[in-house]
Amino acid sequence: MRKIVFHMQTTLNNRIANAEGSFWEPFPWGEEETAYIAEQFSQADTWAMGRATYEAIVPWWDKVARGETPDDAPAITDADRKFAKVQQNMTKVVFSTTLPSTTDRLVIGGDLVNELTALKQRDGKDILLSCGPKTLAPIASVPGVIDEYLLAVSPAVLSAGPQVFDGLTIDLGLELTDVKVFKAGAIVSRYRTLHP
Repeated sequence: MRKIVFHMQTTLNNRIANAEGSFWEPFPWGEEETAYIAEQFSQADTWAMGRATYEAIVPWWDKVARGETPDDAPAITDADRKFAKVQQNMTKVVFSTTLPSTTDRLVIGGDLVNELTALKQRDGKDILLSCGPKTLAPIASVPGVIDEYLLAVSPAVLSAGPQVFDGLTIDLGLELTDVKVFKAGAIVSRYRTLHP
C-alpha cells in the first residue's frame, strides 16, 4: 500500500507562515535544500494539497518547469529546475469545494479522510500531502491515514501565524527515521507515525 507523507516548511516553533500569510525572513533555503527536497518528492507520484497551498505553490513551480522565471524569483538554479520538473510530473489532488477538476488536477471535497484512504489503495508511489492546519488536523487526528511527516524546519521563531498542528485532537507518537542538517541552518526531519 502507498504511504501518505505530510510535507511542510515550518519555523522552529512550527509556524507555517507569518501573520500576513507569507514566508519569514530570512528564509534560509537554497540550491542544496531544494535538491534534497526534489529527491524526497521523487519518491512520490501524487501531491495532495489544500486549495490555498495549490494556488500559492503550483503555478509558481509550473512557470519554472516551462523555463520561465517568476517575477519574485531572484534567480533560478539547476536544483529549482529539477524540483520544478519533478513536481510538474506529479498528479495533483486539490482539496476544494469551489475549484473544478481539470486535466492537470483532480479536485476532491467532502470526507478527505475517506478520499485519501481510497487514494492509498490505488497503485503507485507514495502520496505527498501539504496543507494548512485547518485541513491537516482532522486528517492527522485519524490514526493510520498519515504514515510519515517530512518537516523542513527553518532557524526562525515567529510571534504569530498558523502552526502546523493547530486543532489536532489526538496525541501523535512519532519515530525519527531520517534527518538532514543544512549549512544555512534548515533541518529536514522525517518521522514515521507510531500507530497505537
